[in-house]
Amino acid sequence: MKPMLLFTVEESFQISGRGCVLVPGIAPDPTIPNVRVGDAIRLVKPNGESIETRIHGVEMINYGARPRPEKIFVPISIPSPLTKQDAPPGTEVFYLGEGS
Repeated sequence: MKPMLLFTVEESFQISGRGCVLVPGIAPDPTIPNVRVGDAIRLVKPNGESIETRIHGVEMINYGARPRPEKIFVPISIPSPLTKQDAPPGTEVFYLGEGS
């Protein structure tokens, strides 16, 4: 499978006990495959550095009292020891394929 761009990181958050969460996340788009925990991804930082890793988690956003947006994106988390410095804003997240 050819790598497929899932999204470009706008922000990353280091969450205690969860790891690093990348947002905005995956857009609702029928051309994007259903991703699962363990699937392989490649992070390509703005400086061209590339990191191959796996999806550690599929996250939920709690909008609280705020109105839900029309398009709901699904943030993902990456496994430790990766941190938000490994996925700064502008990092492209590519889907490489199903995990084991």
